[in-house]
Amino acid sequence: MYGSDDRGASWKVVHTFEKGAIRHVHNIVYDRWEDCFWVLTGDVGAECRILRAALDWSRIEPVISGNQQARAVAAVPKEDGLYFASDTPLEQNYIYKLDRRRNLTRLAEIHASVLCGCAVGDAIFFTTMVEPSAVNLDRAVAVYGSADGTAWTRLKSWNKDGWPENLFQYGNVSLATGNNSKNLLAFTTVAAEGCDLEAWLWRPGVRSAALGRDGL
Repeated sequence: MYGSDDRGASWKVVHTFEKGAIRHVHNIVYDRWEDCFWVLTGDVGAECRILRAALDWSRIEPVISGNQQARAVAAVPKEDGLYFASDTPLEQNYIYKLDRRRNLTRLAEIHASVLCGCAVGDAIFFTTMVEPSAVNLDRAVAVYGSADGTAWTRLKSWNKDGWPENLFQYGNVSLATGNNSKNLLAFTTVAAEGCDLEAWLWRPGVRSAALGRDGL
């Protein structure tokens, strides 16, 4: 993993995994409440890890590891804990909360793997992709949301388009990540029927609007 401490002017290796320890790094997420990084890795067995890293990378420790439910790409830090969703084609997928005492709670069952998550004010959102497998049979991409982190709803879904995913992308909903204190959710539908590469703006609880291929 590479990092920069001068706003991207220069880069250096901040951590190197032992050979064979993981297949790849899925994501690195900053947590302002613990002032740390969460590192998500995959893909099978002990390669699946959620690790906590100090800001200077002097210490990196596994918090959850060793199974497909620890295989995650999307994580959203909130004051009360880390919310994440599993990304596995091998098992049922779920949304979880890892609280600040390191208690893990399964919050909701979801129909497919998750690659994206974000917060909009107090609300949290995760989106699923179409990744065909013996477990993931649903041919729709969807947006899941929660106003309080406890009760989750499948808010909207779109069917995968008719183009083969191995040539024209998996169906997905790509979220705009980062700090968002405004009441506005931005996302892009990918390889979805009738709305491939369309940008959307939602004001949660009010209305939604498709912006089209050219965005704003």
